[in-house]
Amino acid sequence: MTRHMLAPMDIARRIAMSSAPVGLIAFSLAHGTLSWSETQHLRGAGSDEWVQHLTNIQGRWLAAHLSGVALFPLLGMTIWWMLPPRGTFSAVSKIALILFMPLYIAVDAVFGIGSSILIHYRAGLVPSARAGVDGALEALFFEPSAMDWLDQGASITWEIGAVAAALALWPEYGWRVSVPLAAAGYVLTRGHYPPDGAIAGLALGIAVWQYLILEGRVCESKVAAVVTANNSVRAR
Repeated sequence: MTRHMLAPMDIARRIAMSSAPVGLIAFSLAHGTLSWSETQHLRGAGSDEWVQHLTNIQGRWLAAHLSGVALFPLLGMTIWWMLPPRGTFSAVSKIALILFMPLYIAVDAVFGIGSSILIHYRAGLVPSARAGVDGALEALFFEPSAMDWLDQGASITWEIGAVAAALALWPEYGWRVSVPLAAAGYVLTRGHYPPDGAIAGLALGIAVWQYLILEGRVCESKVAAVVTANNSVRAR
């Protein structure tokens, strides 16, 4: 069967889908340092060490979280574009993704962009005047707040969206797409700090790669089934 050339919209969709996992990996790694041991040490570091870390990477930190405003909707749409048009699991995934995208943008804006503004403001103060800003940063990252609920909501809706999509895709695409997609859904709920975010991006990349490889074959098999059915009806 002759394969049709991809339409410009299909090419744009494929480029966007391929860019999302790469963006997630870069976003995750931008949170750490060039020293892996130092990056892992920061996972359990206190507020003083985190403030110093954010001060050291404040330009990269701001750039990463500004990009997150576009990245997280793109991640949601990447899974959306993979979904079959009908089915219970597809519907569940779409509902979860609709909730995930604004929730994660809100979390990213407050924790990422908000903290970057505070860090930039703090850098312009004399050391004796920084206590108030330090307290605000500690409250933002280390004290319980409503942001914890938004963060949990974003994580849960991402996991539901990805796992439901994996179940929806299994009948036609099999484990090559569904297993890494479900893995991406689970790992990112642990956090986007490295290595979790980078591993989730890698898993999503494998799922997208396999989906794009198999997409043409699945479409061709559906067309062949329709043609066979039509020919069978005409022969009666």
